[in-house]
Amino acid sequence: MKNFSNERRKHLRIYRNFIMSYHEKGKSIIKHNVSQVNNVSKGGLCFSSTRPLKQGVVVTIDLKAPFIADPIRLEGVVLGCREKIPEMIYEIRLQFQEIPQQALSLLEKIESYNKSEEE
Repeated sequence: MKNFSNERRKHLRIYRNFIMSYHEKGKSIIKHNVSQVNNVSKGGLCFSSTRPLKQGVVVTIDLKAPFIADPIRLEGVVLGCREKIPEMIYEIRLQFQEIPQQALSLLEKIESYNKSEEE
C-alpha cells in the first residue's frame, strides 16, 4: 500500500511546452509573451518569463495549446517567483483561481493525450 501523506500534488502535471501570453490583472495594456510553459495541471502552471512577478499578484493568461484554435483565458495567483538566470529568466509558479469549463475540458484532453503518449 502506498503512503500518500508526503504527496502534495492534487493534479497530474503535464510537462509540455505551450505558448502563452500574460498580463497582471487590471493592466491588460502591458502583455508579455512567454515561449515556455514548464508544466501545467488543473491546479496551475509553472512558466519562465523575462520579468519577475511578486507573490500574490493576480495574472490573466492566454494559453495556446493543441486541440483548440483560440487561446484559453485563465486567471491565477502567483505563488512564487525565483530567478533562474540572474536578471534575465524567472520561473513563476501560479495557482489557478476558477477554471472555466472549456479550459478544464482542454486540460483533461491534454492529460489524456499525455498519458497515451507515455504508454
